[in-house]
Amino acid sequence: MSEQITDNQVLSSYLAEEQVNGFTVKPWTIKQLLLVMPILDALVAEFKNQGVTLDNLGEMFETHGLAAAKDMIQAILPRLPEFLAIALRIDREQAEELDLGLGMQLAIKVLRMNIDHLKNAFGLIMSQVGVLIGPEATN
Repeated sequence: MSEQITDNQVLSSYLAEEQVNGFTVKPWTIKQLLLVMPILDALVAEFKNQGVTLDNLGEMFETHGLAAAKDMIQAILPRLPEFLAIALRIDREQAEELDLGLGMQLAIKVLRMNIDHLKNAFGLIMSQVGVLIGPEATN
C-alpha cells in the first residue's frame, strides 16, 4: 500500500524555502521547471553515457576515484551556472562567480528540495484522480 500524502505535507512543500549562504532555495515554478528540464536531460544522458547511475555512484567513486569525480564535474560544470541562475532566480553572471563548492552545494540543495516537492505534488495529484473518476470506475 502506498503512503498517503496529507494536505499538511503538500502545504509545507509549497511553502518550503531554505537559506544557504545568503541564497534562497525554494521549489521551482512551472516556468523554472520548463527551463531546467533540458539541462537535467542533458546531464542524465551524459551520466548514462559514462555508465553512472544512482545505484552505482558510490561504486564508481570507489573504483575510479578522482577520475570519476573529474568526469562528473566536467559534465556538470558547463551547465551549472545556467542551472543555478534559473533555480536561484539570480543573474547568470552572479552564478558564474560562485565558488565551485558553494555552487555544487546549492545545486544539490535545489535538486533535493525539488525532487521532494515534485514527489509530494504527484502524490497529491494521484490521490485526487480517484475523486475525479469517481468510485464507479474502480468497480
